[in-house]
Amino acid sequence: MCGKTKRAVFMCCRYTGEDGFEISIPSTAAVALADKLVAHPRVRLSGLGPRDSLRLEAGLCLYGNDLNEQLTPVEAGLAWTIGKRRREKFDFLGGEVVKKQLAEGVRWG
Repeated sequence: MCGKTKRAVFMCCRYTGEDGFEISIPSTAAVALADKLVAHPRVRLSGLGPRDSLRLEAGLCLYGNDLNEQLTPVEAGLAWTIGKRRREKFDFLGGEVVKKQLAEGVRWG
């Protein structure tokens, strides 16, 4: 670890659909760790654009960007996430709207 800290949490994540890791460390050690990582020839920095491209290709949504409280799962392209029991009963908040959208399609505007 960089600096004097020995506290770090490493998490394997696949948020983009690719193998990836998140590293959680105290902010005082962040610059030193970043410097060590980017010194490696196979490490490249990237931003949110590439991350979003990868997650969209994998069909992964980001709350507040692709999803929010005003969209139904059908409108967000997530009808596949509605389980069999819920599709039979539609006994959840907004269930009747979702049932109608599944039967008739989404009407925009």
